[in-house]
Amino acid sequence: MFEKDYLMRQLMALLEALQRIIRRRKEGDYTMALDEIRTFYSILKIEENIDEMTVSELYNWLSTSKKLVNDQIEMVAYVLKEQGEMEEDAEKRMDFFRKAHFLLEKVELEAITFSVERLLKIGELKEYMEG
Repeated sequence: MFEKDYLMRQLMALLEALQRIIRRRKEGDYTMALDEIRTFYSILKIEENIDEMTVSELYNWLSTSKKLVNDQIEMVAYVLKEQGEMEEDAEKRMDFFRKAHFLLEKVELEAITFSVERLLKIGELKEYMEG
């Protein structure tokens, strides 16, 4: 019971951080958005530079080493998408989008619940990568 309560509180904190990231990015305040991204990752105790990991290394590390559940991995994917939105370097932007897409596809395959938002995000990321 304690673990479930902890996970729910953590998910709520992650959601709040994600909302602040999105709001700051849309306002064009990338400095504050990046601060919120650091806060998001600190909640999950992610200190490693995930930018340098391959897509599959990232998924394996999140699911095996960090033992994140699908809801947490899905939120990491949303943050990666936001990082891609703010990235000026085209190659790095595509890397963020590829990672976000891969994580969301994995979550979708394993999810027991249907999510329209997840499917829309997968489609949006696919368009970014193909466009």
